[in-house]
Amino acid sequence: MNRLCQPGGIKDLTATQRMTLTVIASFVCLIVSSLSVNAAQPLRPSDKKSFKTIPFDPAPPEAQRHELERVVALCIKTVGEELPGGHFEASVDGGIVNSVGIDRERFKFWKCMMESGHPLAPINK
Repeated sequence: MNRLCQPGGIKDLTATQRMTLTVIASFVCLIVSSLSVNAAQPLRPSDKKSFKTIPFDPAPPEAQRHELERVVALCIKTVGEELPGGHFEASVDGGIVNSVGIDRERFKFWKCMMESGHPLAPINK
């Protein structure tokens, strides 16, 4: 039977065992609090990423550009619905799609774009 469940419980633990439990509990609290703080932080310029369309066309025809803009708008909406409370943004500049957001939002956006027939590739800078 577990020592914590016996009469006396935590009082019967040695000082080392109590300290270990305190450290573990503190560590768990730190992890949980840092996750909530990181989720609420505003986006930084380093959160901006650019992707090129596949196949890449730096100056797509008007109809193709409008279709790409329509799909980008649809995928922005999808990201907002699946990950509410975020600050994801994306825009089209020719055959380049610029996005600002956290990795999870960007992944959902990338997946939506691929499923909509507009796969993207990262631009290596």
